[in-house]
Amino acid sequence: MLNSIVRSILSAAILSLAQPVATAYAAHPGATPKLSEPGYYSGYAPALYDGYERTSFYIEVRDGTKLAVDLFRPTSHGVLAKGPLPVVWMNTPYNRRAGLDGASSASAYPGFALQLVKYGYNVALVDFRGLYASFGTNEVFNFGEYLPSASTDAYDMTEWFAKQPWSNGRIGMWGCSATGGSQMQAATTRPPALKAIFPMSSTFDSYSFLVIGGVPLRPFLPPSQSSTAGRDRTAAPVDGPRGPAELARAIAEHKNNIDAPEVGVGYVIPFRDSRAAALGGVEWWPESSPSTHLDALKDGDFGVYATSNWDESGTKLAAFDIFGNLPTGRVKLLVGPAMHCGWQKVWADTGFSIVTEERRFFDYWLKGIQNGVMKEARVTYYTYNAPPQRAWQTASTWPLPNQVETDFYLTAGGLGRAAPKKGGQETTVETAAPKANPIFVEKPPGGLSYETAPLPHDLQITGFPVMRVWIATRARDTDAFAWIDDVAPDGTMRSYQMLGRLRASDRALARPPYNDFDLPWHSFLKKDARPLEPGKPTELQFALLPMSYIFPAGHRIRVTLAFSSPSGGVGEPVSVLAGPAALSTLTLPVIPDRAH
Repeated sequence: MLNSIVRSILSAAILSLAQPVATAYAAHPGATPKLSEPGYYSGYAPALYDGYERTSFYIEVRDGTKLAVDLFRPTSHGVLAKGPLPVVWMNTPYNRRAGLDGASSASAYPGFALQLVKYGYNVALVDFRGLYASFGTNEVFNFGEYLPSASTDAYDMTEWFAKQPWSNGRIGMWGCSATGGSQMQAATTRPPALKAIFPMSSTFDSYSFLVIGGVPLRPFLPPSQSSTAGRDRTAAPVDGPRGPAELARAIAEHKNNIDAPEVGVGYVIPFRDSRAAALGGVEWWPESSPSTHLDALKDGDFGVYATSNWDESGTKLAAFDIFGNLPTGRVKLLVGPAMHCGWQKVWADTGFSIVTEERRFFDYWLKGIQNGVMKEARVTYYTYNAPPQRAWQTASTWPLPNQVETDFYLTAGGLGRAAPKKGGQETTVETAAPKANPIFVEKPPGGLSYETAPLPHDLQITGFPVMRVWIATRARDTDAFAWIDDVAPDGTMRSYQMLGRLRASDRALARPPYNDFDLPWHSFLKKDARPLEPGKPTELQFALLPMSYIFPAGHRIRVTLAFSSPSGGVGEPVSVLAGPAALSTLTLPVIPDRAH
């Protein structure tokens, strides 16, 4: 799912090895050399090495399949590190050797783990089974980490790394998007040597980020990235004279790959209990979700640092679900101000380094350095429009303990705190569905907008908004969409994937199988789907994606409701009802400001 974004990242300048954090320095004038806090790390583990040696080879897993590996080991003045060191590795469908310099996947893929080498880490990348230089066959390309063979591969690779003489036996994993999901899938098998994972924009419940609100997504990878032939043309051989010949044999085994468009993940597997015909009829969503193995995840003894960014769509959800469902002593949450896996931009814009967080976390879990990373506040998040010195904030838990769920009512006059005293309705027409994928959803066309009066003071919204809207339509089904905008006095608008949606036929509420933060939960099972009754008022309840945003004084909060036909046919009129008998509300998690 990340390939197009990886390309842009790989073309950018590689981050420098030493990254000052402006906010941290500002907060600590004359700071002592020893300091560990979110975004800043000093005095605990200095850089000991000045280079690295890269080797590439095959490792054979339990069924005899050979997987291609790049290994980066630290050097000092050209001499390899002598003592055993931790290994941090990434299991990737995006080519372990994606860049022209032969090292770019380690240096420029989100997480930038090559920067860890100088601090005493071995770093490794492994091509997924059936992709690039690895032997075997692959199914569903960048969703292939969810199939059983990928899980056992990850177990075997982790344990192999642990047994090498240059390893201290404590293994971590890094990566974003599909390579974040591969960490979660590896964790479900609980390899004894796996002690820490750092999944960014990863996976917990696959359905919730690929079929947001029961509305299937469409294919989003270009042919060059979604086809086996296109990927194989960029594969890199392992070292040695036999490397090219082995690469040719590996590519020959890829002829039986089943690529993502053939399976239709996200757009022809619409219900949680739908089966994937191209994969032998497997129930894809339970098969592909780490949440299915929640008991195993809870019983592990490894640390988890779950991260995402506000300006991405469904892929941001996993970090919150992971945090909310794993034991408190082992999990942390980090949310930044960028798009999917955009940690290079986060550093450029705010001075917050993801590598610093990796170092603090891995130093604790893989080296045993008591730097306080697991004793500090467990949640670190960025708030849009906050003053620079307060933009990065911390909290003990999520949702924030001081949030106040505040109802804003839809009325003929807009969006306000007072419930309407008389009934009313406004009608719109279904329009084309917005372009959407797990990374980014476009604002839908048309719809009905409701906005507040100018705010008398700044208003911070941090958490999950919830939409409860009453509708009536002749259509038997409709896809409802809610989008929040910040409207400035001059009429300009800003939004950062502050949205939610629901297919009306999937409106039945159910009990969640895991902690879902007391949000409206829908089963999305085929048996629970029921059409709308033409003309009958019906309530739809659904959560919006989490957000953290300060609406400045004088600005307005606008929510736009739009509707589209699931069949893509001619749009029907849809009425939004607002009155004492049909209270349509937007519930916002308001963070009180002590000044007001």
